[in-house]
Amino acid sequence: MRRRYDPSVDRWAPLSVASVREVIAGSPAWLSGGFGLDALLGYTSRAHGDIDVSIVDEDFPALAAALPGWMQLFAAQSGQLAPIDEAVDTEPLDNIWCLDGRSGLWCLQINREAGDSDRWLYRRVPAVQRPWSAAVLDVEGLRVVAPEVQLLWKSADPSAKDESDRAAVTPLLDDEARQWLHEAITRAHPGSAWANAFR
Repeated sequence: MRRRYDPSVDRWAPLSVASVREVIAGSPAWLSGGFGLDALLGYTSRAHGDIDVSIVDEDFPALAAALPGWMQLFAAQSGQLAPIDEAVDTEPLDNIWCLDGRSGLWCLQINREAGDSDRWLYRRVPAVQRPWSAAVLDVEGLRVVAPEVQLLWKSADPSAKDESDRAAVTPLLDDEARQWLHEAITRAHPGSAWANAFR
């Protein structure tokens, strides 16, 4: 049944990074979002309400089939939640929420992204691209989003949490990553509050 997201009912108990590592083992998925940035930093920079992984759209079916049986998949579309087999065909199916059927709590968000064999593509503006070797990094055997890629997602309409993330991870950016991020924001989100933050 399709219903509106209600934060008073839809509570989160995010999986640990160790559990996520097990869930995505053997797949091309990568840790993203705030926990991804913390993996790069090597410490917990702030509290996180959820935990994200990302995967190229064409690889999602294989990941979904390999998830534990207690994990139930829901389409998160335009503020509405529905079992994935009830997704609305006319709306993008970019975000999947995973419900822990044992506890009734949300435990993982899966972001379906764009890319080909050579490069990651920014789903919102596919002309913005980054080679996989730069877009997804290895942190102790775990694939993790590159800081400049995660900051690009956050740049569209940065919140206070996004500003905190920007302050924490900007020192990780080398000159090439800063230049790429500046050009990517200029192209994808020219009205962003971060339009000149990485110049």
